[in-house]
Parts: sequence; C-alpha cells; structure tokens
Amino acid sequence: MRILRIGLAATALFAAYSALLCIPQPLFSFSVRANSLILHSDRPFSLPAAQHVLKLVEAKLATSPLYSSAQERDIFICNSRWRQVLFFNKDYGVGGVAPYPVTANVFLRDALIEDNRLISPGGRPVAGDRTLDYFIAHEITHELTGHAIGPVRYFKLPQWVREGYADYVAKGSSFDYDKARRAFFEGVPEMDWKRSGLDIFDQIIAYCSGEPINVLNPEVV
Repeated sequence: MRILRIGLAATALFAAYSALLCIPQPLFSFSVRANSLILHSDRPFSLPAAQHVLKLVEAKLATSPLYSSAQERDIFICNSRWRQVLFFNKDYGVGGVAPYPVTANVFLRDALIEDNRLISPGGRPVAGDRTLDYFIAHEITHELTGHAIGPVRYFKLPQWVREGYADYVAKGSSFDYDKARRAFFEGVPEMDWKRSGLDIFDQIIAYCSGEPINVLNPEVV
C-alpha cells in the first residue's frame, strides 16, 4: 500500500507540474502579441520593444519549413529566480528551455527586452549575436523539430543535429559558414567546447555542408 501511495503521489505531482508548464499564464502578469507569437513576463516591459523582438523572431522562424504562423506560440520570460527554478527544473542556469513534448511553451531566463538582450547567470547582458530574439527562436525551433518528427525520433537525433539546426535558424543572417569552416579546420580556440558553447555545432554543420541540415532526415546533409 505504501508503494502504491507513493506511486499515486508521484503521478499526481507530475500531472500537476505538467499542467503548470502548459498553463503558466497566471504567474506572468504582462504580455504582448505580435501576429502568432505571444511574449509573457513577470515584470512590465515596453510593448513596442517586445513586439520588435517578436517580429525578429518570426522572421527567423519563417526561414524554417517546420514553422507555421497559423499556430500560436507562447514565450515566457522568467525574471525572478524562483520562476527560473520552477520552470527550468534540472536545467536551471541555462538561457532557455523548451519542455517538449509536454508543451509547446518556451521559457527564458531574465532579460532586458528593450535592449533585446538575455541576462547571463553572472548578471550581465549576453553579448554578440546571441540576442534575446536568438534565444527565443532557438528554443522554439527545438519544439518545432520535435513536433515535426515526434518525440521518439527527436530524442534519438544526434546532439549536433538538434542543437545545430536550432542554432542555424536562430542565428539567421549572422550564421557565418566560412568562419565556422575555418574554425573547424584550423583548430582555433573556439573548437574548445567549454569555451565555445554552441559554436561547436555551427562548425560541425559548416564542415558537413554549405546548406542547412535536413532535420527531417539528418543523415542527408
């Protein structure tokens, strides 16, 4: 009986947490829409600035054949630490999460929406081409990929395919194949995974092909 009660309690807890991931809106008081994308935040923000960010996201997503503007997508900015702990779970500390297949919602850490910048764990804006719209597009692309091929195939994809395709879409016109190829062949410091972050995925893609990977058939590049 005790094992049964523990099992039932665990099932109920998982169901409640899944419901929260699917319907987190009550914990985010501020929102704005730009076409089919809806940005939510637990702090006030400039509506025009947020709509500009969403339009940048939509332009990047529109380059992927997996994207459809007919489906609404919700993005949640978690400025408070307890919300990050709650929604990021075991991935606390990363820039964003897409809890596919539980929900199509994506969650991002604290951000300066007016500056189109995510805030790093160290408290500073993330610099370079990894803007806030980059992080949003990256996480949504994960969900798009999973929705297109199903959870079994998605989680069997090589990491470089999952992350590389999301990075390709999210970087948009700033994705530099020539630079990535040189980095791959010349063994520059960016090839160090701990120093480069997701740049290693850019380099692998650039090495394999001058065209975007076919995420529906990753063996074909």
